[in-house]
Amino acid sequence: MPPLRFRPDGTFRIVQVTDTHEGPVADPRTAAFLAALLDAERPDLVVHTGDLVASDLASADELWRALDHVVRPMEARGIPWLVALGNHDEDHTWKTGVDAAGLLARCRAYSCNRNAPGPQGEAGPGDMHALVLGSVGDAPAFNLWALDSGREAPKVIGGQALADDFLLGWGWMPRWSWVHPEQLAWYIGTSRALERVHGRPVPSLLFLHVPLHEHRAMWENDAARRAARAAGEDGPAPQHGVTGERNEEECAGAFNSGLLAAALSRGDVLGIYCGHDHVNDYAGDYFGVRLGYAANAGFAPYGLGGEEDHRLRGARVFDLDEREPRGFTTRMVRASGYGIR
Repeated sequence: MPPLRFRPDGTFRIVQVTDTHEGPVADPRTAAFLAALLDAERPDLVVHTGDLVASDLASADELWRALDHVVRPMEARGIPWLVALGNHDEDHTWKTGVDAAGLLARCRAYSCNRNAPGPQGEAGPGDMHALVLGSVGDAPAFNLWALDSGREAPKVIGGQALADDFLLGWGWMPRWSWVHPEQLAWYIGTSRALERVHGRPVPSLLFLHVPLHEHRAMWENDAARRAARAAGEDGPAPQHGVTGERNEEECAGAFNSGLLAAALSRGDVLGIYCGHDHVNDYAGDYFGVRLGYAANAGFAPYGLGGEEDHRLRGARVFDLDEREPRGFTTRMVRASGYGIR
């Protein structure tokens, strides 16, 4: 399998797809969107940020058919792809007998998949990174991290029962898992090892399924400042450059385990991008690390509802330049742009 590499002109394009929630019978709209997207954007890599398959799959055969619906568009075009698992990617396990590790093993069996086996003994079975070589030579110009943000939180934490929803500072937060300390230790240790080998921190993007608490903080900081300015108050201007839509509460994990702080301390991660909340697609710059969402690509799960139900369905595109890694650009592409609704 050839390594990931910048094009001769020094560019590299990534498409982030998320939350397809595909079932055993393919949704023709999802399939049509993925095909149109890949043919139009011609990415060098596709990153799927989780919830690939539906929760109600009844057997392993149904699971494998659903997975194939999602990855076949990349395989048919010879496009490399990798996965960061989502919170629903084990919901089917009690009926299919396939857990997260088994799902990842099946993904790795495809010819174009770039998932590496997760580190032994870590909480995230899908944690990995993939280097992107420069357009000339064998030195890496960029790196891509995929972290497994887990499934549900335990029913009891610190001796206290966790209700279906619980109050945490703002709003009601579902009881999702979080990036665990051993995963942070793996990221920090691997990042340091890459710096020792290559003589510098390797610039990178990090993908995972569940948003960080800082996604919410970034949005609220800019939203409050925009509202004050609109009301004629002489307050500070928005500082994070947030663009895009927020149509539901951020469903972060039960704890803020410090991933952004770790990334800031290492200085290699330029952006952290997630899925999970289907009808959010905003992005901004939170004190030097860009944070963002991709809206869901699948047509089976919930959308905006009503006449606008499918308006946001799409994918996020990243364009990298090896000469100026921090200057990467990103944008959302809508299924409606290809006439798919």
